[in-house]
Amino acid sequence: MNKEHKFPLNIQLFAEGNIIKEGDMGKAKDIDFVERFSASLVKLTEALGITRPLPMKQGNKIQTYKFVVTPAAGDAAKGIVREGEDIPLTHVKRELDREIEVGFRKYRKAVTMEEVQRIGYDAAVNKSDKQVLGLMQKNVRTDFFDYLATAPTKMKAKGLQAAFGKAWGKLNALFEDYGEFQIVQFINPEDAGEYLGEEAIANGTSVGFGLTLLKDFTGAGIVLINASVPRGKVYATAVDNINLMYIDVNGEARKVFEGKTVVSDELGLIGLVKEANTINATTSSTLFNGVTLFAEITNGVIEVTVEKPVPEPAGE
Repeated sequence: MNKEHKFPLNIQLFAEGNIIKEGDMGKAKDIDFVERFSASLVKLTEALGITRPLPMKQGNKIQTYKFVVTPAAGDAAKGIVREGEDIPLTHVKRELDREIEVGFRKYRKAVTMEEVQRIGYDAAVNKSDKQVLGLMQKNVRTDFFDYLATAPTKMKAKGLQAAFGKAWGKLNALFEDYGEFQIVQFINPEDAGEYLGEEAIANGTSVGFGLTLLKDFTGAGIVLINASVPRGKVYATAVDNINLMYIDVNGEARKVFEGKTVVSDELGLIGLVKEANTINATTSSTLFNGVTLFAEITNGVIEVTVEKPVPEPAGE
């Protein structure tokens, strides 16, 4: 045999670069998982006109403000000033209203070895992770709408169209010195469906975090619907009044999981840690985030209660 064709017995076979190895696919799924949370939230902020979520340190407090208007004394408070007299000044001040401390929201679930064997790893672990993700998103939404429900400016209107009109008029009065601004209104999908009657909502677009955008709905501008908004309520504010702040999960708190892999998105909105427990043969997923949506000026939020019109009695 020609010696040129012989190979040494201890030849080293090197794997091709970038080959997919054991563990890569699992980690890729985890990255896709956290990016889904991030993408959904970013999509929502874009729809609301929030250019970028703002990171904050653990323990920092969000400060919200309110307008305090002090009218002039006497008839001047009603704008009544005699001819030739000086017009008294109305004082407007923006003062601190409340402080919101942002903390981590933590979730954990564990799946037994037997359940993984019974229905498969993807169904038992990855799909149940998605259910926890949905709960995380719902809690962020619910907190936001609970916050809007504390709005000091509360009004009533007969019918959804009238509610939109009242909110629009009040907000234009509140923010008239802010130049051009857009109004966003939040309603329950059942109220939207009831208003439309038998007509289907054909132009609804998902904007992330379970919210749906209705374009030009009754001419009210930006209208977002979600079941977390109570039936019969309309919340409205200026788009620029809504902010999103979060604790970066890649900060100091990450050191708690030293030695373990913390999967997070680019912005650090959400963290995911998966760990096998050999003592009880389970695999657990720990998820955490510190996301808060809020309105900076609290009395720049309007809550309108929609009263159903009383039908006129039928004529004899």
